[in-house]
Amino acid sequence: MSDTLQTFMPTYDHRVVHAIGIPAPPEDVWAQMLAVTLAELPLPRLLMAIRTFPTRLRGGESALTARSQPLAELFRADNRWITLAQEPGHELVLGRVARFWQPVPTAPANVRTAEDLTAFQESGFAKAVISHEIIPEGTGSRLVTETRIQGTDPRVRRLFAAYWWLIRPGVGLIRRSALNAVARRCDHSV
Repeated sequence: MSDTLQTFMPTYDHRVVHAIGIPAPPEDVWAQMLAVTLAELPLPRLLMAIRTFPTRLRGGESALTARSQPLAELFRADNRWITLAQEPGHELVLGRVARFWQPVPTAPANVRTAEDLTAFQESGFAKAVISHEIIPEGTGSRLVTETRIQGTDPRVRRLFAAYWWLIRPGVGLIRRSALNAVARRCDHSV
């Protein structure tokens, strides 16, 4: 478990962890993790296309059009996701506040920094943090991704629990696919 993640969200309503051992040093895993593209993730891309369909219907942009751009760059370019912490070669932690369960998730305008996300308590929203941690393991590495969600009030916790029940299998598939893509890239870079 990431100490940094504990700093940003020590208590949570939902949590999911996925990990993979990769026979490559942490710096190689880091480089490949940052290079994975949506083009390498066909089934997750389909799931994300379904999820973003309402946004695209309303004329909103979707990261799915930039399939050859690294996924990490897409998240950084999406100003709704905040880089909470980054230690190259070891850890990347992202966060977001939104009403994720809505067809087109709305977000508060005043959450732009790690401090804003940590302090945010306005009712009606959920906070999400995602960490990607690379842990040295023997001559290789273990890449661990963890997602934590916390509702800001009891009603949101109930709404998000229903939404989470629906999407959790897809979230797991997306995370496992991304981890496997990093492992494939590391195998091919040797």
